[in-house]
Amino acid sequence: MRQIRILVTVIAVIFLISLLCSVYVLRPSGSRRAEVVQDGRVLYTFDLDRTQDQELTVYYGNSSNTILIQDGEIRVSAAECPDQTCVNMGKLYSDSLPIVCLPNHLIIRFAE
Repeated sequence: MRQIRILVTVIAVIFLISLLCSVYVLRPSGSRRAEVVQDGRVLYTFDLDRTQDQELTVYYGNSSNTILIQDGEIRVSAAECPDQTCVNMGKLYSDSLPIVCLPNHLIIRFAE
């Protein structure tokens, strides 16, 4: 019986630590400046509070990503890559989770 209590306590502590880490990683960014980076080079920087709605295309070789800035948010709306991970990531939300397109070497992140 004592071993079950210890096991339940350990599982509860692991759960709480995991929950706290998830909340920390998924918290919204305090920054409103976003960067579009390709191969380590910053292509664009946007102040999302001041940038008008727009769509731009970033090319990499014969492939491209379409980036949409709308209502103070930025996301990849279309991509010519096989997995579409960057499109499925949705809007940029957290400092810890940038939008990444590995095939096109593209990262959209909040600026420091």
